[in-house]
Amino acid sequence: MTTKDLAIQKANDSKAVVQYGMSRTEAEEVLGMGEDKGIPNSVMYDSGVGIMYREDKVAGITLGKESKDAYETAGGFKIGMSKDEFKQIYGEQYLKDMESNLDYAYDSNNKRYLQEKEWVAKSEDDTKIYVISGMFNGKGEADGIVLVDKRMTMTFR
Repeated sequence: MTTKDLAIQKANDSKAVVQYGMSRTEAEEVLGMGEDKGIPNSVMYDSGVGIMYREDKVAGITLGKESKDAYETAGGFKIGMSKDEFKQIYGEQYLKDMESNLDYAYDSNNKRYLQEKEWVAKSEDDTKIYVISGMFNGKGEADGIVLVDKRMTMTFR
């Protein structure tokens, strides 16, 4: 997994991409102007896209229900898809399979997925651990997607 996997693109427009690490200016060329909703370091954009910024660089991306049919991850996962489809795209090396959540954590320094006990351990650089998470409703359909680094997940900074 690389930062290219921590990206979304407009449906039917693979050139309209927002990727981890890109500048806020570049992200807003794709998303337009957003609105601060009171979540630290986060901006909400049309079509259910949320971006978390660190020093004006994309450090996290969220897709909500409103993004269905408008955006998908670089891997091709989108709101409304099933947990099985999520596993088909991202594999079986997830942290833990919970009914409403499925999370993957990848250590980019050591080039490997983390197990749950490794996830909770302190790492030297939490910005080098990438997280892909799907949230699923009672019907087993994705209603939220998060692409983020561990530091932003834990501290919103």
